[in-house]
Amino acid sequence: MAAVVHGVTLADATDAATYTTASFTPANNDLLVAFAVVTATAAAGSMSDSLGGGWTAITTALKAASADKLWCFIRDDLSDGSALTVTMDVTGDNGTGCVLFVARVSGMTRTGSNGAAKQSAVQSNQPAITTPAPVFAAAALTGNPTLGFVSNATTPAALTPPTSWTEQADTGISAPVTGGEYVSRDSGFTGTTITWGSPSSSAFGDIIVELDTSAVADDTTTRLIDLQISINQPIIEPTWVIAY
Repeated sequence: MAAVVHGVTLADATDAATYTTASFTPANNDLLVAFAVVTATAAAGSMSDSLGGGWTAITTALKAASADKLWCFIRDDLSDGSALTVTMDVTGDNGTGCVLFVARVSGMTRTGSNGAAKQSAVQSNQPAITTPAPVFAAAALTGNPTLGFVSNATTPAALTPPTSWTEQADTGISAPVTGGEYVSRDSGFTGTTITWGSPSSSAFGDIIVELDTSAVADDTTTRLIDLQISINQPIIEPTWVIAY
Protein backbone atom coordinates (compact mmCIF):
# COMPACT_ATOMS: atom_id res chain seq x y z
CA MET A 1 0.00 0.00 0.00
CA ALA A 2 1.22 3.50 -0.80
CA ALA A 3 2.06 5.79 2.11
CA VAL A 4 2.81 9.51 2.35
CA VAL A 5 5.45 11.04 4.63
CA HIS A 6 6.79 14.57 4.70
CA GLY A 7 10.08 15.23 2.93
CA VAL A 8 11.10 18.88 3.28
CA THR A 9 9.69 22.39 3.88
CA LEU A 10 10.83 25.75 2.53
CA ALA A 11 9.55 29.13 3.76
CA ASP A 12 11.46 31.94 2.02
CA ALA A 13 10.43 35.60 2.21
CA THR A 14 12.92 36.97 -0.32
CA ASP A 15 12.33 38.52 -3.74
CA ALA A 16 13.73 35.98 -6.17
CA ALA A 17 13.41 34.08 -9.44
CA THR A 18 14.22 30.72 -7.83
CA TYR A 19 13.60 29.15 -4.44
CA THR A 20 15.56 26.08 -3.29
CA THR A 21 14.90 23.71 -0.39
CA ALA A 22 17.44 22.31 2.01
CA SER A 23 18.87 18.90 1.16
CA PHE A 24 16.83 15.86 2.18
CA THR A 25 17.08 12.14 1.50
CA PRO A 26 14.07 10.14 0.28
CA ALA A 27 13.94 6.39 0.58
CA ASN A 28 14.75 4.29 -2.45
CA ASN A 29 11.80 4.22 -4.90
CA ASP A 30 9.92 7.07 -3.21
CA LEU A 31 7.79 9.21 -5.52
CA LEU A 32 8.19 12.95 -4.84
CA VAL A 33 5.13 15.23 -4.91
CA ALA A 34 5.64 18.97 -4.44
CA PHE A 35 3.25 21.80 -3.54
CA ALA A 36 4.33 25.43 -3.80
CA VAL A 37 2.93 28.93 -3.57
CA VAL A 38 4.87 31.94 -4.86
CA THR A 39 3.57 35.43 -4.12
CA ALA A 40 3.30 38.23 -6.67
CA THR A 41 4.03 36.16 -9.76
CA ALA A 42 2.16 35.12 -12.88
CA ALA A 43 5.04 33.04 -14.24
CA ALA A 44 4.30 29.67 -15.79
CA GLY A 45 6.72 28.18 -13.26
CA SER A 46 8.81 25.03 -13.36
CA MET A 47 10.49 22.68 -10.92
CA SER A 48 13.87 20.97 -10.96
CA ASP A 49 16.19 19.20 -8.53
CA SER A 50 19.90 18.87 -7.87
CA LEU A 51 19.98 15.34 -9.33
CA GLY A 52 18.73 16.50 -12.72
CA GLY A 53 15.29 14.94 -12.35
CA GLY A 54 12.40 16.16 -14.47
CA TRP A 55 9.12 17.25 -12.89
CA THR A 56 5.63 17.34 -14.40
CA ALA A 57 3.28 20.21 -13.52
CA ILE A 58 -0.05 18.67 -12.51
CA THR A 59 -2.20 21.75 -11.92
CA THR A 60 -2.20 25.35 -10.67
CA ALA A 61 -4.49 27.59 -8.63
CA LEU A 62 -4.59 31.28 -7.68
CA LYS A 63 -5.18 33.40 -4.58
CA ALA A 64 -5.05 37.05 -3.49
CA ALA A 65 -7.13 38.23 -6.47
CA SER A 66 -4.90 36.15 -8.76
CA ALA A 67 -1.72 37.85 -7.51
CA ASP A 68 -0.26 34.66 -5.98
CA LYS A 69 0.09 31.28 -7.70
CA LEU A 70 -0.07 27.72 -6.39
CA TRP A 71 1.35 24.60 -8.07
CA CYS A 72 1.50 20.84 -7.74
CA PHE A 73 4.43 19.02 -9.40
CA ILE A 74 5.32 15.31 -9.47
CA ARG A 75 8.82 14.02 -10.21
CA ASP A 76 9.29 12.01 -13.42
CA ASP A 77 11.51 9.34 -11.80
CA LEU A 78 11.33 7.41 -8.55
CA SER A 79 14.06 8.21 -6.03
CA ASP A 80 17.26 6.19 -6.03
CA GLY A 81 17.76 7.00 -2.34
CA SER A 82 20.20 9.88 -2.93
CA ALA A 83 20.04 13.24 -1.16
CA LEU A 84 18.77 16.17 -3.23
CA THR A 85 17.44 19.72 -3.16
CA VAL A 86 14.33 20.90 -5.03
CA THR A 87 14.00 24.27 -6.79
CA MET A 88 10.90 26.25 -7.73
CA ASP A 89 11.61 28.54 -10.70
CA VAL A 90 9.53 31.61 -11.62
CA THR A 91 12.08 33.26 -13.91
CA GLY A 92 10.47 36.01 -15.95
CA ASP A 93 8.24 37.28 -13.14
CA ASN A 94 10.13 37.17 -9.84
CA GLY A 95 8.19 36.31 -6.73
CA THR A 96 8.24 38.07 -3.39
CA GLY A 97 8.19 34.89 -1.31
CA CYS A 98 7.63 31.15 -1.46
CA VAL A 99 6.26 28.33 0.67
CA LEU A 100 7.19 24.91 -0.69
CA PHE A 101 6.57 21.36 0.52
CA VAL A 102 7.82 18.06 -0.87
CA ALA A 103 6.08 14.83 0.09
CA ARG A 104 7.59 11.35 -0.20
CA VAL A 105 5.21 8.63 -1.35
CA SER A 106 6.21 4.97 -1.06
CA GLY A 107 4.56 2.08 -2.86
CA MET A 108 4.17 3.82 -6.23
CA THR A 109 5.22 2.62 -9.68
CA ARG A 110 3.83 5.51 -11.73
CA THR A 111 5.61 8.88 -11.84
CA GLY A 112 4.79 12.39 -12.98
CA SER A 113 5.37 11.60 -16.63
CA ASN A 114 3.41 8.35 -16.70
CA GLY A 115 0.18 9.10 -14.93
CA ALA A 116 0.92 9.18 -11.20
CA ALA A 117 -1.82 11.82 -10.84
CA LYS A 118 -5.13 10.08 -11.54
CA GLN A 119 -7.04 13.35 -11.11
CA SER A 120 -6.76 16.78 -9.52
CA ALA A 121 -9.01 19.72 -8.66
CA VAL A 122 -8.56 23.30 -7.46
CA GLN A 123 -10.31 26.29 -5.95
CA SER A 124 -8.97 29.74 -6.82
CA ASN A 125 -9.48 33.16 -5.19
CA GLN A 126 -11.69 31.91 -2.39
CA PRO A 127 -12.91 34.48 0.18
CA ALA A 128 -11.98 34.59 3.87
CA ILE A 129 -14.12 32.76 6.42
CA THR A 130 -14.83 30.04 3.87
CA THR A 131 -13.96 26.37 4.35
CA PRO A 132 -11.77 24.81 1.63
CA ALA A 133 -13.78 22.10 -0.13
CA PRO A 134 -12.37 21.29 -3.60
CA VAL A 135 -14.21 18.64 -5.63
CA PHE A 136 -12.84 15.84 -7.82
CA ALA A 137 -14.66 15.11 -11.07
CA ALA A 138 -15.01 11.43 -10.09
CA ALA A 139 -14.99 9.42 -6.88
CA ALA A 140 -11.52 8.47 -5.68
CA LEU A 141 -10.52 4.80 -5.48
CA THR A 142 -10.16 3.51 -1.93
CA GLY A 143 -6.59 2.23 -2.41
CA ASN A 144 -5.24 5.48 -3.85
CA PRO A 145 -3.51 8.15 -1.73
CA THR A 146 -5.01 11.64 -1.77
CA LEU A 147 -3.21 14.90 -0.96
CA GLY A 148 -4.42 18.46 -0.49
CA PHE A 149 -2.71 21.85 -0.29
CA VAL A 150 -4.10 25.20 0.92
CA SER A 151 -2.37 28.57 0.83
CA ASN A 152 -3.80 31.73 2.41
CA ALA A 153 -2.78 35.12 3.84
CA THR A 154 -2.22 33.84 7.38
CA THR A 155 1.05 32.58 8.85
CA PRO A 156 0.99 29.72 9.46
CA ALA A 157 -2.07 28.70 7.44
CA ALA A 158 -3.62 27.27 10.61
CA LEU A 159 -6.51 25.21 9.24
CA THR A 160 -7.89 22.01 10.76
CA PRO A 161 -7.23 19.10 8.38
CA PRO A 162 -10.11 17.14 6.86
CA THR A 163 -11.42 14.27 8.99
CA SER A 164 -9.20 11.16 8.56
CA TRP A 165 -6.43 13.16 6.81
CA THR A 166 -3.00 13.81 8.30
CA GLU A 167 -1.56 17.32 8.34
CA GLN A 168 1.98 16.84 7.04
CA ALA A 169 3.24 20.42 7.38
CA ASP A 170 1.93 23.92 8.15
CA THR A 171 4.11 27.03 7.94
CA GLY A 172 4.30 30.54 6.52
CA ILE A 173 6.23 33.72 5.89
CA SER A 174 5.60 37.15 7.40
CA ALA A 175 6.39 39.45 4.47
CA PRO A 176 4.18 39.16 2.56
CA VAL A 177 1.99 37.31 5.05
CA THR A 178 1.45 33.92 3.41
CA GLY A 179 0.72 30.50 4.85
CA GLY A 180 0.66 27.03 3.42
CA GLU A 181 -0.27 23.59 4.66
CA TYR A 182 -0.73 20.21 3.08
CA VAL A 183 -2.56 17.09 4.16
CA SER A 184 -2.64 13.48 3.02
CA ARG A 185 -4.58 10.26 3.35
CA ASP A 186 -2.96 6.97 2.40
CA SER A 187 -6.19 5.13 1.54
CA GLY A 188 -9.89 4.81 2.31
CA PHE A 189 -11.26 7.92 0.63
CA THR A 190 -13.97 7.15 -1.91
CA GLY A 191 -15.70 10.50 -2.22
CA THR A 192 -15.28 13.53 -4.46
CA THR A 193 -15.21 16.50 -2.04
CA ILE A 194 -12.35 16.99 0.41
CA THR A 195 -13.57 19.39 3.10
CA TRP A 196 -11.16 20.91 5.60
CA GLY A 197 -12.22 20.93 9.26
CA SER A 198 -12.24 24.71 9.66
CA PRO A 199 -12.62 27.86 7.56
CA SER A 200 -9.63 29.88 6.45
CA SER A 201 -9.32 33.18 8.29
CA SER A 202 -8.05 34.83 5.08
CA ALA A 203 -8.55 34.52 1.32
CA PHE A 204 -7.07 31.32 -0.11
CA GLY A 205 -6.57 28.91 -2.98
CA ASP A 206 -6.26 25.13 -2.83
CA ILE A 207 -5.26 22.01 -4.79
CA ILE A 208 -6.18 18.34 -4.31
CA VAL A 209 -4.64 15.32 -6.07
CA GLU A 210 -5.49 11.62 -6.22
CA LEU A 211 -2.50 9.41 -7.01
CA ASP A 212 -2.81 6.26 -9.13
CA THR A 213 -1.35 3.14 -7.49
CA SER A 214 -2.06 0.87 -10.46
CA ALA A 215 0.94 -0.77 -12.07
CA VAL A 216 2.54 0.63 -15.19
CA ALA A 217 2.08 -1.64 -18.22
CA ASP A 218 5.19 -3.73 -18.89
CA ASP A 219 6.30 -3.31 -22.51
CA THR A 220 8.42 -6.48 -22.18
CA THR A 221 5.27 -8.56 -21.66
CA THR A 222 3.67 -7.02 -24.71
CA ARG A 223 6.74 -7.77 -26.83
CA LEU A 224 6.81 -11.41 -25.68
CA ILE A 225 3.15 -11.86 -26.57
CA ASP A 226 3.79 -10.38 -30.01
CA LEU A 227 6.76 -12.73 -30.46
CA GLN A 228 4.71 -15.77 -29.44
CA ILE A 229 1.98 -14.84 -31.93
CA SER A 230 4.63 -14.52 -34.62
CA ILE A 231 6.16 -17.89 -33.78
CA ASN A 232 2.79 -19.64 -33.81
CA GLN A 233 1.71 -18.29 -37.18
CA PRO A 234 0.94 -21.17 -39.61
CA ILE A 235 3.34 -21.69 -42.48
CA ILE A 236 1.66 -20.73 -45.72
CA GLU A 237 2.64 -23.09 -48.53
CA PRO A 238 3.56 -21.36 -51.78
CA THR A 239 1.18 -21.69 -54.69
CA TRP A 240 2.85 -23.07 -57.81
CA VAL A 241 1.59 -22.07 -61.20
CA ILE A 242 2.74 -24.30 -64.09
CA ALA A 243 2.66 -22.68 -67.48
CA TYR A 244 2.20 -24.84 -70.59
